[in-house]
Amino acid sequence: MNQRQLIARSLIVALCSIAVLAISRGALRAAPEPQGQEATEAGTQSEKVKSNMATQQAVCRWAAVPPKLDGKLDDPCWKDAAAIEQFATYWIKTPRTGTRAYLVWDDDALYYAGTLTDAEVKSFGTQRNDTLWNGDVFEMFFKPSAQKPEYYEFQANPRGVIFEMAFPRRGEYPDPLSKGPLLGNKAAVVVDGTLDHPGDRDKGWTVEGRIPWSAFALTGGKPKPGDSWLFAICRYDYGPKGTEPVLMSSAPLTKPNFHRYEDYGKLRFEGPRASGR
Repeated sequence: MNQRQLIARSLIVALCSIAVLAISRGALRAAPEPQGQEATEAGTQSEKVKSNMATQQAVCRWAAVPPKLDGKLDDPCWKDAAAIEQFATYWIKTPRTGTRAYLVWDDDALYYAGTLTDAEVKSFGTQRNDTLWNGDVFEMFFKPSAQKPEYYEFQANPRGVIFEMAFPRRGEYPDPLSKGPLLGNKAAVVVDGTLDHPGDRDKGWTVEGRIPWSAFALTGGKPKPGDSWLFAICRYDYGPKGTEPVLMSSAPLTKPNFHRYEDYGKLRFEGPRASGR
């Protein structure tokens, strides 16, 4: 092969390489952005990641033997209960650790328990239906029907003082709150530290309680196995004097409002287990 043929061949190879490169770049630029179903799936996955910091679904298991209300959480029903431990200040997309809650039930009542890490245990209120949320408090909200307006709120603070309210609809409640009907909420609390003693370092507190099904008379009382209610478990956690309390909830609340039941998770009631399981 003479010199002219070598030059011609090299030129052809170079031109072919340039053409391939141009086609490849054009194909990359022409690749479409995800859209339609693909974009929706990507967005949904992103929302799932965010939602995982809160509790979308939970189970309330059957208590073969009801707990003894002493605040110690050493009863068999709590060992078998499904822990609720995904809490967040969801409206600012901030997960919150240090809270674990449990719910179980039987023919007589709904039972609740919680372990709450707390470096400075504070309380407010000494009487039923005081504004307990001006101190550390464990709160629960239950809405048996998404289609009906009635829902319920129950609380307990580190002194074992309780709050209980049946709301015919949001924003409708007695004034003063102490005039709300007696619903039967009872709570026992154990504090690991020194209550209302600022400046030292506490470890936290545990709460254990009972709500009779008569408290839910406004919406028909006791659920059936397999029923699902909307629910949220919430906390006010106060710190040193002059600081704002940390608000958190098991539900993915899009606004700082514990009564926003549109965002509540779902609580499914399991029936008694078959023998041998």
